[in-house]
Amino acid sequence: MSRNRDIRGFFGKPADSSSSEPKRNKSSHPMLDPQPAPSIPGTPPQLTSKPRDRTDEIKGSDDEDDDSDDSLESISVFIERKHGPITYKRDTNITSTPKAKRVATNSTYKSPLTIQPKHKFDLKYLVNHARQSDKADESARRADELINQSDDDGDDDDQNQFLADVQNDPALLQKTAKDLLDNDDEDAKGDKLMRAMNRTKVVGPHSTCYFFSLEPSPLKPSRWPFPHRAATGCWRCLANSQTRDQAFIHGLPHTIVTKGHALPDELFLWILDEICIERNAQLRAQYCNLVAMRPDSITRLVTDVRLYSMLEKIGGPKYPRENSNTKLPTYSKLENPYPRKDWGGLAAFLELLERIAPELSISNRIGAIQLLLRLALDPVASIAVPSEHAAAMQALVKTLPKQRTRQWNEICVKLSTYVYEIVDSPLHYVAAISHMPRGNSKALDLRQRMAAAALFQDVSLSRQPVNEPLKLDAIMSRLDEDDFRVNGSTDFENLRSLVMLLDIVIDNASFLHPKEPQPAQAPLPQKENHVVSSSTTTTTTTTEADFDTAIDRLTFRLKLIHDKIHDSNQLARKVTKSSIDLVAKRLTYAVRTRPPPKTSIFDLDPSSSAAAKQEDENAPRQRAFMKNWSLKRTMENKEKEKGKDVEDVEVGGGGGAGRSANGNGNGDANGDKEKKKKNGNEGVGGSNGGK
Repeated sequence: MSRNRDIRGFFGKPADSSSSEPKRNKSSHPMLDPQPAPSIPGTPPQLTSKPRDRTDEIKGSDDEDDDSDDSLESISVFIERKHGPITYKRDTNITSTPKAKRVATNSTYKSPLTIQPKHKFDLKYLVNHARQSDKADESARRADELINQSDDDGDDDDQNQFLADVQNDPALLQKTAKDLLDNDDEDAKGDKLMRAMNRTKVVGPHSTCYFFSLEPSPLKPSRWPFPHRAATGCWRCLANSQTRDQAFIHGLPHTIVTKGHALPDELFLWILDEICIERNAQLRAQYCNLVAMRPDSITRLVTDVRLYSMLEKIGGPKYPRENSNTKLPTYSKLENPYPRKDWGGLAAFLELLERIAPELSISNRIGAIQLLLRLALDPVASIAVPSEHAAAMQALVKTLPKQRTRQWNEICVKLSTYVYEIVDSPLHYVAAISHMPRGNSKALDLRQRMAAAALFQDVSLSRQPVNEPLKLDAIMSRLDEDDFRVNGSTDFENLRSLVMLLDIVIDNASFLHPKEPQPAQAPLPQKENHVVSSSTTTTTTTTEADFDTAIDRLTFRLKLIHDKIHDSNQLARKVTKSSIDLVAKRLTYAVRTRPPPKTSIFDLDPSSSAAAKQEDENAPRQRAFMKNWSLKRTMENKEKEKGKDVEDVEVGGGGGAGRSANGNGNGDANGDKEKKKKNGNEGVGGSNGGK
């Protein structure tokens, strides 16, 4: 079948276009008229093209690879030409912008603001940058060689000693910093490096006490064997090691205890030892619940020795001998002292201690509190389980005997002596005392007594409440000692710790209130009661004024210490200044009875009693001087007003006379309205003028 035939021949008999279709009159359509249209003047002549037959093949129309739109453009142009004349296009030279008539030639005059050419590559800068980069790489290489050399030596003690000597000796530190740089022209940079190292020192204790062993803990700690002899009768279900854990998890031992069967002591002690070393959290929880259900066994079997042995299996310390409060070993602070430590056993131990605290004996409670105080010295362990530690400590202190009893005073002395003897640095005192809870009056009293014993280095202060023996003069004299003075050798970490201890001792400053005796007298009549109440109000006001004066003296003394610290971009100094400022603001705005008065640099020192007396003596004389000065100014003002009144009278009288001479006859009406208000003088002058 021919490719160019009519498609209608496929459906039936081919039709002859000349016979079947009537011939159309091509001249009937104006667009197909072969006669050329008359040309319009001013327009280009119309172009006519030969009509194409429908069977003619257009070249390139079936080319599928050609994706261009050139054929479409040619068809559109062809259709436009068939339907109408070609659009007229103006000459581009007519619409373009005309060129300038004059062209600038080379001139000898140039602008003073010459533009410097910017090169794509500045060779001098690249060379300097390369030199600095080489120096930095060389310094890093030298540092790596020193570190590798110290590691190859294998003597950790010598290395630690060398690092300690470098940190404590500024000259050696400066020499080491210069060795890392070039010795020829880098002396100034060595000094800068040393200052930068001093600024970036981490704020923390010089040495710290670790509760757990620094050696890596074994993967499988030693365990006591299960007491098969005790697993008889109803406890036979725990004899099989394969089903024992499932029995505990499903609560089978709890059900047996609930029904009244006693838990054997061997099983009770085995469960206590399994609490800290068990990895399964469900088993730990079930062990704690089962132990808490046996209060009689807790009182008999749970001692402070047993508590230490529970923690000893996970790296805790051994139980110290009685009455041997030796100093704890201190270590330099490490970044990660307990790598991959599981704190689940310690958290379970503290939760159990919180639950069994009421069932422990008094001596065992004291031992448990001492254990928690020693745990508080560890900066890592105390932060790992803070909520459990605080809850256990609060539960133990809450179950101690009542306050203001002989037994309570003995317990406070024993605990204060323990903290004072095992450590000897204010940093460690604060670390242990700050973890004491403040939820009840017992904890607050114990906390304040321990802080007073550590601050004044006198354990006898813990035998009674601090507010009774403490005086303001004792605090002021303590602030004048050497450890509170700021000089070139001041340890700002210790100073900050001492200020925190002082804040705990002062608390609400109730020791500054004078203790007034309570008179036991019969009630007075009603008329005299009014007089008594007035004197009582005056006494109360005087007492509050004395209390505020004492607080101002103490605050002023702290401000002097604060102002002497020059924080030269050192973090330890900044932290110390902020701590002192916080204590001073708490005393001023939380402890003081009234807002502080505004003071200036010309005011006297409130901390000096002589200055206070001098101020009281000078106050009446100053008041009398101000009173005389104000009276003198008042008399001068009155005399000036009288002189003005006399002048006004003379001026008002003349005006009235002139008006009356003109025949008006009324001096008062012609006077000034403002002058009529001054004692009627204008009226008198007006009447005289009228006459």
